[in-house]
Amino acid sequence: MPIMPGERLARVLDGTRAPVAFSTQLSIPARDVRLTVAGAGPIRFPVMAAQAKRMIASAQPARFGRGEQTLMDRSVRDTWEITPDQVMLTGLDWDAILTEVRDELGLPARARLRSEPHALLVYGKGQFFLPHQDSEKDDAMIGTLVVSLPSSHTGGELVVEHNGKSVAYGASATEVTVAAFYADCRHQVRPVRTGYRVTYTFNLL
Repeated sequence: MPIMPGERLARVLDGTRAPVAFSTQLSIPARDVRLTVAGAGPIRFPVMAAQAKRMIASAQPARFGRGEQTLMDRSVRDTWEITPDQVMLTGLDWDAILTEVRDELGLPARARLRSEPHALLVYGKGQFFLPHQDSEKDDAMIGTLVVSLPSSHTGGELVVEHNGKSVAYGASATEVTVAAFYADCRHQVRPVRTGYRVTYTFNLL
């Protein structure tokens, strides 16, 4: 049986320790967090429809990886994507966030995690991402980190599955939520029913 990313890193760093959890979510006050998107300007929280539409005007339909291919198929993934060079997100205490993620995922204290920006995603009504597993984009990648920015919406839950267990993570209209999960987890974004879901995804290294 192959050793999956989370278990592999835990074994390398600790020798025997297994992950405590396959995913976790943190809630963070939004008062100091600022988001600016090229072409859309500063974004206020909670994100309202007019701001979401401005971001979408700067976005492209999101693609996804399948093996060595990069595809666009809206029957599999239907969302808008903005590249990191267009995004400035400030006000998050990354040292504290990554330390808590490390501890919640059961990694040893000497593990040093870092986050690499991947994409800002805007999901409108009816948009979704079917169950899938992220490709490891870097040899050091162990998982994915999803920063959900405050917005008034329903639906759009992030569902993470591993070894027959699943957990659904919703976002907040008032706080920043940060979900993290190992790269061997299948996950999906359920269809948004109302409003807009806005997330910034990171590779967890």
